[in-house]
Amino acid sequence: MTSKNKKLTILFIGGLFLVCLIAAGVWLIMRGVTFQKSNKICEGVTIDGIDIGGLTKKEAETRLNEHIQKLLQREVTITIDENEVAASAEVLGFSCEEKDVLERAYRIGKEGNFLTNYQKLPEKDKKKGEFKLEYQVDENQLKSFVEEKCTSFDVKPKNSKLKFKNGVFTATKSRNGRQIKVDETVAVLSHALTKEVKEDPLTVAAVVDVFEPKYTKKQVEKCKDLLGSYSTSYATSNAARANNVHTAAKYIDGTILYPGKTFSTIKVIKERTEANGYQAAPEYSSGNVVEGIGGGVCQVSTTLYNAVINAELEVVERSPHSMVVSYVDVSRDAAISGTYKDFKFKNNTDVPVYIAATADGATLSFRIYGEETREKNRTIKFESKILDKIEPGDPVTTVDQTKPVGYRDVTQSAHVGYRAQLWKIIYIDGKKTDQVMLNSSSYSAEPQHIVVGPTRSQATPAPKTTTAPREATATPAPKTTKAPKATKAPKATQVPKATKAPEEENPTEEPE
Repeated sequence: MTSKNKKLTILFIGGLFLVCLIAAGVWLIMRGVTFQKSNKICEGVTIDGIDIGGLTKKEAETRLNEHIQKLLQREVTITIDENEVAASAEVLGFSCEEKDVLERAYRIGKEGNFLTNYQKLPEKDKKKGEFKLEYQVDENQLKSFVEEKCTSFDVKPKNSKLKFKNGVFTATKSRNGRQIKVDETVAVLSHALTKEVKEDPLTVAAVVDVFEPKYTKKQVEKCKDLLGSYSTSYATSNAARANNVHTAAKYIDGTILYPGKTFSTIKVIKERTEANGYQAAPEYSSGNVVEGIGGGVCQVSTTLYNAVINAELEVVERSPHSMVVSYVDVSRDAAISGTYKDFKFKNNTDVPVYIAATADGATLSFRIYGEETREKNRTIKFESKILDKIEPGDPVTTVDQTKPVGYRDVTQSAHVGYRAQLWKIIYIDGKKTDQVMLNSSSYSAEPQHIVVGPTRSQATPAPKTTTAPREATATPAPKTTKAPKATKAPKATQVPKATKAPEEENPTEEPE
């Protein structure tokens, strides 16, 4: 190519470039002018992801309002475990404000000269065409909703109950407690409502505190083993005393004592009144035998005491009688009196214990069930040790002038006094390994008490009569009552084997 041709080519290319440059400038000018004069929103402009490009301001406002309404009516579901509470976002206090967002979106490409307009176009910088609405939540409104609608699903923990029917133990279902944490739930909902705003349904889990029941079914159903039992005889009791033994045993039968709880005999057998089924029968009072409503119930507390120590539950309170009783060895009794002398014991195990009682008219028996955790090669027995014996002394005789000459009645037999201890002896594989003193008891000696009529010299002579009787008939002296021998230390009562559990379902009491 000649030098002349090269110059012509360069001039042509340069001219073409200049023409293109001028055309581009004209295009930019025309585009800028077009946007400035157009009543439509620039292409590529979005609000909350809603494309409003190419729409008039009025059209965009309509579309935006539709979007806002969908956000306000957005379905929000609050889950509370298996429960659900549904409401619209607006009801929960959600709101959004358009303010000047639409106006700012509309002004894209309509301000300044053509160059500045071009720099603001979405096709130049996409982010410059994206706008967001402002969201907020009225937390007072939201909190009121949560308190009113969600806290109704709060539940208290439910303990498992132990039932005994047809000789079989069963445990009812337990339930965890639940409580809505209002402030934390409000914070979670507020965040979810404003974090990712969409028209799609929203599900949020409430924040809850979970409380386990004090006694779970797994724990309660462990009560199935016989821990200890004991029986005493009341076959020689009169009808009133037998009734009192049966009545007190009936009140105790079926009692469930939960872990850590203390049993009070006085409270469980109720006040000894006729209204509660008790009758007047002999009982000890200040070293004397007297008639009292509920006489004989001490045999119930005593028999229960022996079952309790066989079960190795914790004895909280126990008192000896003022004088020895005949149905157990010394130091193996447990007296109750008024409200000041009680027999109490505590369930010191991790499982509820069940107390079964029977009184069939001759034998009183208690059986205590729970979870057996003691080693099989470990056995125990109890031994009463007499430290001192106190003789009752000479009989005490009282003359009753209202009685006939020769009258004699033993109102109270003699009682030997004792100081004694009760020891628990522990064996492992049949070998004695330890011994523990359970109690120390003192019993008063009491002499025999006799009531007699006056002697002939003491008797008041009968007044003389003016008319002699046809036939003098001598009145024979009444027979004397033979005084019983002084009581000896009673023999120990052996621990009986477990008897068959009662057939009926017994009442239970569940703790809060």
